[in-house]
Amino acid sequence: MNQIRISLVTLGSLKQPVDVPYLEKWSSVVMRIEHRASVGQLPDAEGDDWQYTDEQLAKVLAPSHGADLTLGLINAPLEDNYFLRRLPQNVAILSLHEMAEIVQYENFTVETFILRVAYELTCLYKAEGRIPPTGELSWKHDDIRGCLFDMCSSKGDIVFSLQRPCLCDACRNRLHQRQVDAKFLPALKKELTGLKKTLYFRLSDWVRAHPILALALTSLFAIALNLVSSAVFEKAKRCWPWIA
Repeated sequence: MNQIRISLVTLGSLKQPVDVPYLEKWSSVVMRIEHRASVGQLPDAEGDDWQYTDEQLAKVLAPSHGADLTLGLINAPLEDNYFLRRLPQNVAILSLHEMAEIVQYENFTVETFILRVAYELTCLYKAEGRIPPTGELSWKHDDIRGCLFDMCSSKGDIVFSLQRPCLCDACRNRLHQRQVDAKFLPALKKELTGLKKTLYFRLSDWVRAHPILALALTSLFAIALNLVSSAVFEKAKRCWPWIA
């Protein structure tokens, strides 16, 4: 199975720190991310409300040679206030504007958000053999299913497809109909389970969801620790009477 090669290009000041080496080292058999270039300075936005239009961004970001698709990262509003715009020639632009704060408020990382979008684009490329420009073709569905192709008409809906996202039955059937590599869907399903909050925040969520059980376990642990400590102390006194 051939990996989809994604060229990651940063556009202007991202304001938010992005761990690019983490993205490049992400273990995947379905895609590979490489940071190939950066655009240091951007022209002023030409759209309404300081939004960058598709036409303007197509002039700023050219497709990367040797990559299947090019993903640009920007921290500015995009046309129609989307957070992802697909341009011609297999180029896509992902905006961290507002989105970084949304995902971090829910204790996800910006890198998880970028990977989730990269998997979405990978599925689209596998199915269509290209990245169709926004407005030409859409797999999005209004219903929020925790799927890579949730519409997310409200930007905050993105959090429902960040914790172990999936492909819903309809989207999975679409991929089957496009006769993608037989190994692709099982590999994708396995890799998507790796998109989740860090262990600390998963434990924190569990404690909030089960406060009584968490309190009981804490009490039992404290009692067990006290008993073990007492047993160790008694044994130490027999071995070294002078410490009593």
